[in-house]
Amino acid sequence: MILGYVDVQDRIYDLNFATLRLRVRIEPGPSASESRVAFSQVAGEGARAYRVIGEADVTAEAAMDHDGHRIPLLRAVEGHLYRHEAGLLFFANPGKRDPEDPGFFLVKLRAMPSAVRFFFEDQEGRELISIPNDEILRREKEGDGITVYVSAESVALPKEKIAYAIRFAPEARVGPVLASEASPPRR
Repeated sequence: MILGYVDVQDRIYDLNFATLRLRVRIEPGPSASESRVAFSQVAGEGARAYRVIGEADVTAEAAMDHDGHRIPLLRAVEGHLYRHEAGLLFFANPGKRDPEDPGFFLVKLRAMPSAVRFFFEDQEGRELISIPNDEILRREKEGDGITVYVSAESVALPKEKIAYAIRFAPEARVGPVLASEASPPRR
């Protein structure tokens, strides 16, 4: 799972604003009615594109899940959810940010407010959540939404898995996207 940001040049950053040397973009598919999610390296080769099989405007929030106790990582933010052949991809579409609270949608920041303002205003950055199918543990209805539980490697401790709870709402829009069954990705 990637929980972080994407800038105007489609470069992906982790929660600490460190570049992952990856790009992600939505591009047209082979037919006019089709689109694809494309992941590529910032420099070099190795691009992969996956057919979009469902999408909706939703709200997302993310937390670490410690035996049912959640530690918030991303406040609820409106955006667009894509279901593609290899997983889920969410891009935030934030409204106007409060200049006095540059991390308006973020729970914690370990960066200077001026750096955060530069990233979100000058670089037109926005929040991103990318979840591969094989990291999804389960989905559960929760209030007016659906929570996707994810198991991902820890960046700090690579041999340990961390559980995350990613909640998407409202259920009426999220349900059909999450129910879309993906055929195995074409290689």
